[in-house]
Amino acid sequence: MINQEKKVTIKDIVEYFKLEILVEGDLEQNIETNDIHRAGYELTGFFMDKDELKRAVHVMGHKESEYLSRLCQNRRDQILDEYFSHKFPALVLSSKVKDIEHILERARIYNKVVLKTKNRTTEFIRDLNNYLKNMLGREIIINEAILLDVYGMGVLLKGERDLKIGAAIELIERGHKFISDQNILVKETARGLVGINTRALSEPEKDFYLLMGDDQEDINLTLNFGIVSNEMKKGIGLIVELEVWQEKKFYDRLGIDEVYENILGHPIKKVTLPARKGRNLAVVIETAAIDSRLKMLGVNSAKYFMEESQKIILEKKARKKRGENMDEKKISMEKFTKVNKLKVLYGEEYLKEHYITSTSITRPSMALSGYFNLEEEIYENKGLQLITNIELEYLKQLSPHKREENLEKFFSYNFPGMIICGDLELPEDFVDLVIKNKKIVLKSNERTPSRVIATLNTYLEQELAETLTVHGVFVEMYGLGILLTGKSGIGKSETALELIHRGHRLVADDLVKFRKTPDGDVVGTASKLPFFMEIRGLGIIDIKTLYGLSSVVITKNIEAIIEIKEQDSEDYLTRVNYSTGKDKILDKEVYKAELYMSSGRNAAAMVEIVVMNLMAKKLGHTKENAFMNLKGFLNK
Repeated sequence: MINQEKKVTIKDIVEYFKLEILVEGDLEQNIETNDIHRAGYELTGFFMDKDELKRAVHVMGHKESEYLSRLCQNRRDQILDEYFSHKFPALVLSSKVKDIEHILERARIYNKVVLKTKNRTTEFIRDLNNYLKNMLGREIIINEAILLDVYGMGVLLKGERDLKIGAAIELIERGHKFISDQNILVKETARGLVGINTRALSEPEKDFYLLMGDDQEDINLTLNFGIVSNEMKKGIGLIVELEVWQEKKFYDRLGIDEVYENILGHPIKKVTLPARKGRNLAVVIETAAIDSRLKMLGVNSAKYFMEESQKIILEKKARKKRGENMDEKKISMEKFTKVNKLKVLYGEEYLKEHYITSTSITRPSMALSGYFNLEEEIYENKGLQLITNIELEYLKQLSPHKREENLEKFFSYNFPGMIICGDLELPEDFVDLVIKNKKIVLKSNERTPSRVIATLNTYLEQELAETLTVHGVFVEMYGLGILLTGKSGIGKSETALELIHRGHRLVADDLVKFRKTPDGDVVGTASKLPFFMEIRGLGIIDIKTLYGLSSVVITKNIEAIIEIKEQDSEDYLTRVNYSTGKDKILDKEVYKAELYMSSGRNAAAMVEIVVMNLMAKKLGHTKENAFMNLKGFLNK
């Protein structure tokens, strides 16, 4: 509702905008609303009982005045008489309005204020709208909430009291700013809603205190965190509702359908974040603020993820429709060419259609000599063919008839493509057959055939190796690949999110694809779409976009598995923090730890401890060795 103590008169508007007074009327009238009405439909004789017609400032432009001037005098006077009989405070004519005597004549009869601006209609409406909203904007007082400035975003925390206070304290510790937690004046301005600390006026001695309640001592934020931890006002851009985790409740996991809460008629984006054991709410709130700012800039990670997922689904359906073996491991020639930085000499338009299913790279010496039957499987739908200067020199020695016969047979096979080693000039008849048979020819800058085969074969063995897909979150910590596992909803993604805040890096979330390399290491990467993460209550977020390229890594060797479990007893201080053992992934033995979570424990901090302990063991530092070293030192 309007704050009745605020007053703006027509005279104030005249002085602020330096308007010309054409008909003075009553300049001391109060403006009752920040709405502005542009005269239009009523000038045709069609009047509606609208509030803005009676209470708002009216603005008339060139088109409307020109329309009136074209009416016959009787009709024009009739319309203007009815128009000016409505009790709106004033009419402002734009700079382009002409032939206004008939308007002024009828306005004087009704003692109506008529003013003129030097601006165009739309410009004046915009400026007047901003002025009135700032002067007369609606306002309310909000309690039971905490307003903070998080990364430049005004975040209004609502919900369960202890959760709000705990999250607010940690956010302030992390360098974000406190506005107010009681009697927050929310005011409508030209730029939206602004939350203001009113306690500075009513209780200046407690202007930046976080009120704890329940006979607890309030926290003096200025004393504890410095003056930089406080701010007087902030535009509200996000509402975060905090609540205790409810196992049977659905929490948003996509972030596509956004929820809004209306304050003074303004829709403010709202997310509901559940709190459970080990979950760091401050980190999730920070992420929600950054993600909201990105969406305001047009970067919608959840929407992009869904669109790309749909493309993958449609591609799989198309492959299934074509009768392709969905379990067959293969690499597209497009990906192979791009990753290995090969130049396409011929057949670029066929790269997406052809796939590699074999790790073999063959020099077709037997085929070019005419002995096809011995190894036809090499050429048919299998490996790549490597062409060097030796193959080309050999072809030159054949008779024209034999050369043509052997090449025709060779090009009839459906191998995925050929690689030219070094700077070779292909014979004209060879090129003609390449084009005729729609073959792909790539060029490697490497001149030594054995090096080309070794490099490309290593890549193919890695890509086509046996794989295993595991549910979990794969992160790099202190240079080690760590897989976080646990039941759905235990907090794996939230734990990984805080680890990223602590400087560690994400490899994959939800589905992690592991493969065994030729040297026996097991490497993990994202199954399909990399660097996206799902946070309950917030939806899909893009870690690479939110936190930068330094927060992600494409692949990593796995060194350990940490399974997060929920501890039934709250008496965690009397229990062992975690148990350790071994597990296997693709026959490789890896370190395994079970980490029990309860309220009061920070999951990310405990994961760091487990990993640091693993690093110490790898370096030969164990509890037993430390004890023996200490015992030996004391016995000296």
